[in-house]
Parts: sequence; structure tokens; C-alpha cells
Amino acid sequence: MNAQTKQDTGSVKAWAHPKQSPQNLSPEVLKRWETATSKIAQLAGKNGWNKSEVARRADMAIGTFSGWYDGTYTGRYDTTTQKIENYIDLLVDAAETMAALPTDPGFLQTRMARELFEGFTYAQALPTISVITIASGLGKTCAAKAFACSRPHVFHVELSPASRRPHNLKVEIGDTLGISTRNSSTLKASIVEALKRDGFSALLIVDEAQNLGEDGINELRHFRDVAGCGLVLLGNNETTTPYASRDVRHSSPQVTRRIGHRLTVMNPYAEDIESVLDAWKITEPEARNVAEAIAKRPGAIGALVETIKAASLIARGMGTGLGAEHIKAAYQRRGGGGAL
Repeated sequence: MNAQTKQDTGSVKAWAHPKQSPQNLSPEVLKRWETATSKIAQLAGKNGWNKSEVARRADMAIGTFSGWYDGTYTGRYDTTTQKIENYIDLLVDAAETMAALPTDPGFLQTRMARELFEGFTYAQALPTISVITIASGLGKTCAAKAFACSRPHVFHVELSPASRRPHNLKVEIGDTLGISTRNSSTLKASIVEALKRDGFSALLIVDEAQNLGEDGINELRHFRDVAGCGLVLLGNNETTTPYASRDVRHSSPQVTRRIGHRLTVMNPYAEDIESVLDAWKITEPEARNVAEAIAKRPGAIGALVETIKAASLIARGMGTGLGAEHIKAAYQRRGGGGAL
């Protein structure tokens, strides 16, 4: 259920061989340089990296790296080669770790995801405000990202704790909408203009909405009213969320009267747990029982997925298939409390 991004490094051709061999090196250092340049060129070609990208990832100035690779560097080859060797070891170790992990099934259309999609669609179509409160670990952010990627005019912004301040809130929304946030005096108008759509309304999904303050909620209400867009306030139950309250004593009348949809889910659905275990190919009955127990604890399905990944590494290290004992060990290593 992860969303992955790949850095665009452009079209990268296979690297040419070094221009020359460094002069006045000991046989040992020269051999290390030859091995390191060959390996780093192979790894770069495999990942589509140019020299600038490799230098950045290895935390080395591009001029130093290029000179070292071409054999024209005038500095110390022993220490520079060591730094590249360390980076190569890091890449190899990371590749081995990834190879030990089971294949990530990606986004799953669980019951929870379907209910979220229905809420998003409803908010955009009317348009209206949808207030969705989902316990942590049930996949709300993954569903929001998947919906935004599959629908036109949908913008998904993940708020930070700093977004409690209205200006920071507008900056984070502006960044998501791809508009300039340098001029604070025109930022609000720019956001409204970006959210206006002819013929079909836009939808703004505000994730981690528990970080909102009262002023921020009113700003969002203003954007929704003026732009005529749908608005989803998507949060969890980690803090008090006045905007989500059904109690008229604690909710804002201006917001409450505009809410057209509510959804609150505090526990994972049993069928969703089963779907996740099937997707991760957990078949052994005892292992499934342990996994189901983890999914019903704080962190829910998100915690379960992280535990499965950690358990896979433990099982690989022991040279065995994934079993209940590995899941239990991984859960405890991750700080899980109580017997399973």
C-alpha cells in the first residue's frame, strides 16, 4: 500500500570507461580504484543515474567524483575510493534487504478503501464537505493518494503540525496545487482560482486534518464556498477534532450546516485483514492468527504490514519460511507490548 516515486534523471547512457588510470598509486589502491569504478558504473547504469546523481547520493562534490572516476583527480585516492566503496556496500546491503522482503502488493481495494472512495466521490460530485475520521493504520492516506491519482481535478494535501497556523496551511495547499507561495498577499486568491473548475467541481482532500485549528477550518470553508469545490476533512482519532464533532455544543454551526457526508471507522474490518494477509501471502494458520491479533491492536493494518516486512527479514536470516514465531519476534522488536 505504498506510494513510490522515482527521481527523473533523464535519459542516461552507459558510462564511458575512465579516461585514464591514476598515476603514482600503490598497486593496492590502484586495484581498489579499478574495482570501485567498475562497480559504481554498473550500479549507476542499472538505476539510470548520471554522475551528478551518484555524487549527490554518495555525498561527494561532483567535481571530486568526476575527477576520481576519470583518473584525473589530484587529491588522495585512498580516502576518496574508500568513500565510494562505502557507498557501494550500502547499495548492495540495501538490495539484499529488499530482496528479502515479500513483494509489496501495492494499493488494495479493501472495504475501507471502497468506503473512502465513495465519500470522496460524493464530496466532489455534489460538491459538499465530507468529514471522515479513520483510526490510524486503516489506510486512509493510501486511499486518498490512489483516488487523487485516478481522478481529474482532485488534490490531496497532507498537513503537518505546523499547518495549525492559517498561513502555513495556505502554503501547504499552494504547494500541492502547484502555485507560487512567495506572495502571501495573493496566495488566498490563487488557491481559490486553482480550485475553480468549469463543468465539474474540483475536490480538495485535506489529510491529517486533526492538525487543523479553528481558523484553519474556517479558511478551508471559505475556499470551498468561493471556489465551489468539494472538501474532505480526513483525520484520525489521535487528538481532539472539533470539526468532526456531532455534538452541537462543540462544533461550528458554519461548518456543520455545510457537511453533506460523514464517515467514522475506529476498527479494521475483518474482511480487510483477511484481504491484506492474502495479498502478502500469509497462509500458515497460526501465522494468520497472530497477524490478525496485531491488526486489532493500535496501528491496525499499517502496523501489521510493517511487522510482516520485519518478520520476513528475520525468517530470511534464519533460512526458513515466514511463520508465526517470526511475526511475534518482529512485533516485539518493533515495540509491540503484550503477549500475542
